[in-house]
Amino acid sequence: MKQKPPADDPRFHHEIWTGPTAESADTVSGIYYVENHNGQSSYAELALDFQMAADLVIETYQKSGMGNWTAPLSHLVRQTLELRLKALADMVGQKGGKIETRLLYSHDLKAIWTHCRDWLDQSGYRFREDARLAQTERLIEAFHAIDPSGDLFRFGISNRTAFGKQKSYDRVGLIMEILVPDFAASDGFLQHWEAVLLREIMAIEMNWDKDPFFDPNDFPKVATGTL
Repeated sequence: MKQKPPADDPRFHHEIWTGPTAESADTVSGIYYVENHNGQSSYAELALDFQMAADLVIETYQKSGMGNWTAPLSHLVRQTLELRLKALADMVGQKGGKIETRLLYSHDLKAIWTHCRDWLDQSGYRFREDARLAQTERLIEAFHAIDPSGDLFRFGISNRTAFGKQKSYDRVGLIMEILVPDFAASDGFLQHWEAVLLREIMAIEMNWDKDPFFDPNDFPKVATGTL
């Protein structure tokens, strides 16, 4: 079996304190890997990066009206959603004592959300009172139906079929008046409930009786009588 190339090619490696290696100093490259001595970045941090990129593409898409932005825009939205879900799943694991590695390595949005939702339900969290829940579940279900394996918008052609044909991104339609607010609501919803768990962990570490900087009940509420 052919061996994978090593991940330690010195031509594309920097060290934050000493700078580029001798090999990389002789190689002109627009991208490199750097040892920065930080802790590993989190799903939540990366989700924010993708969310910012998605917002910029959405803004440009709306101004230009160019239909051929469908794949990159959809990819950024889906990637943000997946990372937000994984950030929540990671926090669920830290609170529940078990990290579901299988889910964190998957692209199955529905399975990740079902795991998180069931745990939040069983643990008594008030997420069902969050007015953004319905939009979040609608967007998760839509992406799960259209791109369950997470390959459609990355490659344009999926390994899945729909209605007897191999899936391709040019058969995907966007209704921006629904997609944009659903994306904003989903991002806010998942970010809030991941933060709720994170701040509870921090409160234990900091010996807080009450978090001085975060209110877990500060979220848009479902109208009374509609739960």
